[in-house]
Amino acid sequence: MYYNRGGDGMKLIKRVKYLNEIAELIGVPDIKVITGIRRCGKSKIMDALTELIKESDPSGNVVHVNYNITEFENLLEYHALEDYIESQYITGENNYVLIDEIQMCEHFEKAIKKNMIYMLPVQTHFCKVAIWLHYL
Repeated sequence: MYYNRGGDGMKLIKRVKYLNEIAELIGVPDIKVITGIRRCGKSKIMDALTELIKESDPSGNVVHVNYNITEFENLLEYHALEDYIESQYITGENNYVLIDEIQMCEHFEKAIKKNMIYMLPVQTHFCKVAIWLHYL
């Protein structure tokens, strides 16, 4: 997805192909990392993915942290992030954790648990983070 700057403002273009490719990986136990250059639409794909998960798994629990929003500034330390994720966990349900701008949380990898489904959009220049996560 991306915004197309037309004469009458900005228009959101849905990236159905990308969304479908990511959706096929839901339920696969690996951590999913969405990479791309700044402002290419990673966060918009996450928003659409959140809605898709809510529609396809109504009893599933979606925990969405977005470090672009000041509401989540208190979670910039990994202990706080870990505590927040654990407080949102629902036993017996599918727990989906989506964290936008994860690189803003130093040592975030210490907060990631194996029993949840993670999707993390990361800017391209943070690809070392994506590669590291692949091997968790």
